[in-house]
Amino acid sequence: MSNDLWRWADPNGQQRTVRLDELRASISSGLIAPNTPVWKEGWAQWQPAHDVPELSTSAVSAANGVVPNIPPPPMAVVAVQHEFEARAAQSFHPPPPAPKGQEPPPPPNYVPDPTRTSAPPMAPAISNIKTAIGLPPPPEIMAMAAARAAEKAAAAAQSPHPNIEELSGSVLLDESSHGPMQSDNVPLPFGSDEIALPTRNPFHSIIRDVGEIRAGRPPQNKKKLIAAGIIAGSVVILFLAIVISGISALTSSSKDSPSPSASVSAAASTTEPPPTATQTTAATTTPPPKDEPKTSGSLGDCTGGGEAKSLGWRAIIASGIEASPMSGAIALGFATSGKDGIAITVDPASLAASGKAQSRAVGPDAKRVVPLTAQGKLGAATDSDRRGDKLAGRRTVNTNPPIDVGVAEGALAWAPHGNDSWAKLFSLEGDAPVEALRAIPLTNDKGIVVAFRRGNAIWVGVAKGEGVLKDAGIQQIAGLGQVGSPAIATSGDHVIVAWADRGSAQEQWQIRLTKMPIGGAPAPAATLPMPEGGLGSQAMSPSLTGLGGGRFFVAWTEGPVSNHQVRAMTVNADGTVAGAPIGVSPQGLNAGQPSVAVGPDGRGVVAFLAGKGKGYELYVSSVTCAAR
Repeated sequence: MSNDLWRWADPNGQQRTVRLDELRASISSGLIAPNTPVWKEGWAQWQPAHDVPELSTSAVSAANGVVPNIPPPPMAVVAVQHEFEARAAQSFHPPPPAPKGQEPPPPPNYVPDPTRTSAPPMAPAISNIKTAIGLPPPPEIMAMAAARAAEKAAAAAQSPHPNIEELSGSVLLDESSHGPMQSDNVPLPFGSDEIALPTRNPFHSIIRDVGEIRAGRPPQNKKKLIAAGIIAGSVVILFLAIVISGISALTSSSKDSPSPSASVSAAASTTEPPPTATQTTAATTTPPPKDEPKTSGSLGDCTGGGEAKSLGWRAIIASGIEASPMSGAIALGFATSGKDGIAITVDPASLAASGKAQSRAVGPDAKRVVPLTAQGKLGAATDSDRRGDKLAGRRTVNTNPPIDVGVAEGALAWAPHGNDSWAKLFSLEGDAPVEALRAIPLTNDKGIVVAFRRGNAIWVGVAKGEGVLKDAGIQQIAGLGQVGSPAIATSGDHVIVAWADRGSAQEQWQIRLTKMPIGGAPAPAATLPMPEGGLGSQAMSPSLTGLGGGRFFVAWTEGPVSNHQVRAMTVNADGTVAGAPIGVSPQGLNAGQPSVAVGPDGRGVVAFLAGKGKGYELYVSSVTCAAR
């Protein structure tokens, strides 16, 4: 091993203790003759270095003028050298073993064999040493080597033990360099016959004395041990004082805090978990408003907040708009092309857009863009019909975390967002396709509400649970003949469903709606009366948001084929109209496809699309619902 301790003796009989790697380096560099007597513990006699397998390679190098101040040899050369030394070890007969711990006999007198790298410690002779670059050392290096040799001889003469010189750790070869390294990691010049002594670590003697104490032997540096013990004890006492003072500060601060819930809220407000939607590519946190009004569980009548504002975004009408309340803002999701979906946040008071998240459809066309608003973070999920998807017609639900709903093996099923592992929600009989699938989370309970069109009917189902959703009932609501896409909302313990309906293609569209207890049967569908003051004629594309207590706010599109407008109004729990209707879109603007959302503070927006050129532009209008 490279850490084994060996001894070698000079021609005057002076012994030196070194490590094996140090001994090899000294022999191969010519500092020690190839026939130098060497000894290690367990030997009864000294042996010439060139007869010892571990040192024979270094002795051959010295005899042939090979200086090892070059980069380490390739691994193949090292392997051959190890094989050579292993074979040499088989023919080497070490001297009879000596009792462990016994000192060696006096070293034999010898005449050093000449080496091509060795030279007397005289400056002129040093210039004859071969180096890896084939050039003699400069004069200043020769002078430095001679000075170091003189200092070394003077130190040896003053040593209290002139026969044994402790050199272990004084010669270190840095594998990262081309030669010996000084203590400051600066490589020595090639051709130097001295190797610098690194600075000793003051803790080495302390660590060594600790080992001596554990072995039952007396230490050599009692004063250092005592000083180290005092310092360590002081550090421990200081650390304990800091810990105790920290605990006291935490205890006092907890007494001054208002309540545990306030602390939890503060911690939650500083945490920003990443969006959970797999298709989300950007997220923005919307700060809460400074002066949110306090409200009860139910909101009053809603009124408009002034003229609608264009946000400057182009959107495609096939995907529509999806609105969802979040902390202090309303999130809107829409598609700018058949593949690209965007979600933004809108301040209900100023109608300024302050956040943005983007996602891209996996399938051919973006069917709907769902804004994800969990824990104050904005994300976007662009739904599309992927070929080969195990959950056909997959649509994202803005729960926390988001989930997906769709059709699998003749049943309505759900799955974690973006996951192919699904579980059945509702059994579906017959072969009629599931169309216009929508789903929202329950307001006052854990679970979701789903609605879809199938044939000439609207289906509404409720599934409850957290982590695992269970069927809480599904209901069928018959249509008049031609049924549009359903809109759903929850208000208190009720679900409200609205859709466009007409008996035939010759009749006009009208808004029909029904309300049902969560998990119960729906009331008979009724037609939403169109208030005066609008364009009249057809009514279609309803959108709903709950106000609590069974009340809700509804927006729709009305008007002839060539011109449409968006209007809205509040509906009481008994189905009667509350307050005056709101003209959401300005006159002269061909508008439609509304989506409405109101936050718990009573502030919200109605978003809609308005024709501009050959496309459509995104507009928003403020809504305020009074507290009750």
